[in-house]
Amino acid sequence: MTRPLDGIRVLDFTRHMAGPYGTQLLGDYGADVIKVESLPHGDGSRQVGTAFVGDESALFLIWNRGKKSIALDMRSPEGLEVVHRIAETVDVVFTSYRPGVADDIGVGYEALSALNDQIVYVSVTAFGPDGPLAPYPGTDPVVQAVSGVMSVTGESDRGPSLVGVPMADFTGAMVGAQAAMLGLFARQRTGKGQMIDVSMLYALMSSLTTRLASHWVNGEDPDRYGSAHSVVVPYEAFETADGHVVAGVWGGTDGWERFCRAIGKPELAHDERYLTNQQRVDARPELTEYLQRIFLDRTSKEWETSFNEHRALFGPVFTFSQILNHPQVQQAGLVQSVEHPTLGEIPQLGPVIFLHDTPGEISGPPPLLGQHTLEILKEAGYDDSSISDLLAAGVVAAPATTSQENAE
Repeated sequence: MTRPLDGIRVLDFTRHMAGPYGTQLLGDYGADVIKVESLPHGDGSRQVGTAFVGDESALFLIWNRGKKSIALDMRSPEGLEVVHRIAETVDVVFTSYRPGVADDIGVGYEALSALNDQIVYVSVTAFGPDGPLAPYPGTDPVVQAVSGVMSVTGESDRGPSLVGVPMADFTGAMVGAQAAMLGLFARQRTGKGQMIDVSMLYALMSSLTTRLASHWVNGEDPDRYGSAHSVVVPYEAFETADGHVVAGVWGGTDGWERFCRAIGKPELAHDERYLTNQQRVDARPELTEYLQRIFLDRTSKEWETSFNEHRALFGPVFTFSQILNHPQVQQAGLVQSVEHPTLGEIPQLGPVIFLHDTPGEISGPPPLLGQHTLEILKEAGYDDSSISDLLAAGVVAAPATTSQENAE
C-alpha cells in the first residue's frame, strides 16, 4: 500500500532522541531513512540507559526502527566522500550537531547543497544557531529548565520538577519532522531545497500556551500546582480508595453541576461560595481538601462509573501496564512488535497518525550497527572492489554476516 512519503530519501546524522525520533516518524510514513553512524561504536544511544535487550539499549530500539545503518569513519577523506555521494541522491538531511560542527566536518548545508540543491536540510539543536546559548550543549532536562516548563512543573511547596517524559526531545522531534515535510512541500513550489533550523527550546516554548497567556495578562510568573489545573477548579488528581483519578470541571455552570452530581453532592452546585470558577479558584485549598475526603470513599472504578453516568470530566491515572493493555489502545492496534535480526520480537508503538487511504506502518526493526553498509554503498555507485577496499581500510564497517553474504 502506498504511503505518503514513499520515494523520499533521508540522510540521518542525528543521535540520541530528538533527531532520531523525528526521522523515525518520517520512516513510518514511507521515507527511506539512511542512518549514518560513526565508527567504532555508532549512535551513542545504543549504550545509554539502564534497560537493555541483549547488548542493545532499549532507548535506541524505540527511536530507530525501520532505518538503514551505514557505519563509517566520517572524519577520513574517504568516509566523507562516501557521505557526499549519498547526499547527491537524497531529499532530506537531518542533523543534531551543535552549531558549526556539521560545517567543520564537511556535512553542513553549504557543502551538501552544493552537491544537491534539492536537499531540505533540517538542523535540530538545543538552542538554535544564534544567540548567547547557541554554542552550549543542551539535553532534554536542560531545555526543560531553560524553557520555563520546569518552573511550572511540580508542587508549589517543593522545587521545580522534570516532566515525567522527555518533552523537549519529543517536541523537537515532532517539529523537526513537520519542518522536513514543510520543506518538501515548499520545494514542490520553488524547485529548490532550503536550510531549516529547529530549536528544541523554541519548540518546547510553543507548549507554554495557557500559562503564557496568563503571564502576558497579569505580568506575574506562574506558580506550580502539581496535578491541578492552573485556572480551573476543581480539575486535578484525587486519591481514591485504591488509586488515583483525575476529575474536573469544564463547560461553565453545566460542567460544575455534572461534577457535583457525579460525586453524589448535587447541592454543592448551588453553594453560593462556589457558583463561579473564579470563586472556586479563590477557595481552591478548602474546596480541594473537602473533595479529596469524598474521593477516598470509593474505588477508582466506582468513580469512573459515576462520572461516566453523569458525563462529567474524568480519567483514571493508569500505569504503563494498564494503558498498554487497555481496550482503547488494543483496538487501535497501537502496540505492535517487530522481528529484530538478533534480538527476536521487540515491542513498539505503531504510528499514531491514522491516514485512511495511505496509512503509515512499521517498515522494519531498528538496525544493527552497519547492517546496511554494503547495500547503501552499492546504491551510491560503489563496485565490489571499491567496497572491499573501504572495508579493508576501516573506512566503513558491516556486520560479519552481511560482509560474508557480499563475498558470496
